[in-house]
Amino acid sequence: MLHQPVIGDVYYDQERRAFSLAYYDDLQALLKPQSHSPGDLGLLLTKDALDEEVSSGAFTPQYSAQHDIQEPSHYQKKMIDKRRPFITELQKLVNKGMKPTTRETLDELKQVVHDKHHIGINKYGHSTISKWWKAYKEADFILENSVIERKSQPKRVDEPSELFLNTFVTNHWVKSGVENVAASYRFYEKAVLETRKRNEAIALLSLSTFTRRVSVLNEFEFILNSNNYSAIKKSLRTLCKKIVTSRVLERVEMDRMSLNLALIDENGAPTGNVSIYVAIDCYSRYPVSVTFELGMSEDTEGTVRSFKRIFEKTSNKLSAHGVPAKIVVDNGSGYKSDALKQIAQRLGTELIKAPSNEPWRKPFVESFIGTLRKEFFEGSPFEGPNGEVIIGVPGYKGKRKSKTTKPPSDETIKKSARLEIKEFGDLLHDYLVDYVNQPHSGLHGKTPQQVWNESIEKQPTIPVNNEQLFIACHYREAHPKLMERGTVQVNKQVFADIRLKQCYLDAKTLNPNQDMSVVVKFDPDDARWVTVIARFDDSDKQKIIQKVENRALSEDELNDPISFDELNKETDGLPSRRDIATRKIKKLIKPKTRRQRSGKETASAKQNASKGLSVEGRINESNKRYARPLKQNRPPVNQEPIKESTETTRRVNTDLRAEQQTMKWDE
Repeated sequence: MLHQPVIGDVYYDQERRAFSLAYYDDLQALLKPQSHSPGDLGLLLTKDALDEEVSSGAFTPQYSAQHDIQEPSHYQKKMIDKRRPFITELQKLVNKGMKPTTRETLDELKQVVHDKHHIGINKYGHSTISKWWKAYKEADFILENSVIERKSQPKRVDEPSELFLNTFVTNHWVKSGVENVAASYRFYEKAVLETRKRNEAIALLSLSTFTRRVSVLNEFEFILNSNNYSAIKKSLRTLCKKIVTSRVLERVEMDRMSLNLALIDENGAPTGNVSIYVAIDCYSRYPVSVTFELGMSEDTEGTVRSFKRIFEKTSNKLSAHGVPAKIVVDNGSGYKSDALKQIAQRLGTELIKAPSNEPWRKPFVESFIGTLRKEFFEGSPFEGPNGEVIIGVPGYKGKRKSKTTKPPSDETIKKSARLEIKEFGDLLHDYLVDYVNQPHSGLHGKTPQQVWNESIEKQPTIPVNNEQLFIACHYREAHPKLMERGTVQVNKQVFADIRLKQCYLDAKTLNPNQDMSVVVKFDPDDARWVTVIARFDDSDKQKIIQKVENRALSEDELNDPISFDELNKETDGLPSRRDIATRKIKKLIKPKTRRQRSGKETASAKQNASKGLSVEGRINESNKRYARPLKQNRPPVNQEPIKESTETTRRVNTDLRAEQQTMKWDE
């Protein structure tokens, strides 16, 4: 087959019906009709069968149809007759050794054409004749091919070329923060020329078209940085339509949202602010990873943990998972770490980093975060323990409205905490289950779960290798000593293996006095196994020993991941980083109010208003009530002299101090 198929190519059958190539590999291809009934799933052919159909003429690629020779139009014939005298005479002058576009040559050309063809000397300018010659030269000196058809309407870009341009802008323009459009267009031009060697259906679009595509994207930056929620939502919907994907996990976007929300731990104390890591599949709008942390800023551990959740299903009701082809992240402190880049490379995932503070480069995850904030945290109805309806997550203080608005303090957020950690996880999980099973406006009325299922039915996802996953996520590094018993200690946990013991014996045999330090790679969230890298004296090669088991865990305990913090009880049995779970809300926790310590009870506003006093009258009444009584003549009191003492006493209200330092909550 001369034409190398690429997803997005268009084929025509003998009845001139159009089919787009929805899937293609070395074994089979899927042709999807562009206008089809809901029950028509397309034609599934083997690679050899597709080659035979193209060779026999049953299917014709679009680029072949575009290359059909057509009769020149009336406009083209008219322009050819107009240019012919000038091009013919100019060709003769060039053959004599004259340069084609100099002033001397063009002046002589006009005189020759005037004398032979009786055309006025000033009929056409030098620049017009020069453009005719340039088109004639680019058409391999064939005059008929140098005249193109006049555009009666804006040129419609064919589907493969449009798809290639959108893909290039998405994957390359997103990576860079520079605004040099011309430089980016040169890279686009090289990419098109390279691709045309395999697929002639891809056409090179003009610089003006490329500039319009990029300028439209740049306009969204100003909209998304505004506080107009309606305009932002509309812009994100438009951006999502510009990024074309053909299957699930082809493109996954990740980001983190910080919330003015605190929770209650098992000890009844408020936690730090909640932050949520989100990963959204762009094809199905399915949140394939949602994790939350308490009182932590964005870091490598949080981003890696969120990334790992893409490969594992969250629950039976949120089962979407797999190996993503591309991950788009911003340049935040956690996402720009070398650890995330190395883990993505080990698992075969391309990591695309977009500049910071440009949310339009990740429209899918930005749109989902906005939906999550508006629908769940601010607008979702909840039924309290007593049957009362609560709008919005209890304790959530809302997003900062503008740069001039003062954000709530940490103390205010902690005082507003009403939900336990487990209850919050239940509510979040239930919302996500409802989200993936509700019709989505960007999916033509289908649900994310339905689109996910249809996609994996046509093209199954790559199976996840669990052993490769946990080895790839060993990004933390320690340098302990290798002991004679074949053990290493990392973060208070001892790991043992017979291979380590043999490695120790071999190293000591070569050099008994050498340093036995090794490199241990591990995952803080998974203390079941580690990877040991050893390089000793008299040995040029390093030994990599994978899956060294934690000696403290039994066989049953090795089935599920457990973090080092949980094993070491450093968080009172509660991990600092948590996944969502499936439970129902049971209670709301309210803080105790401080009882009145001193002072008279203030009259209510209704009592003051019922008197009908003016402002001046209220002030006078207040002065009379709180005025000090006049001093009266009293008999003198015999006072004893004050004794000097080196000791001083200070009365301290210990109850008040304790209440100010720690918050007490009802059971």
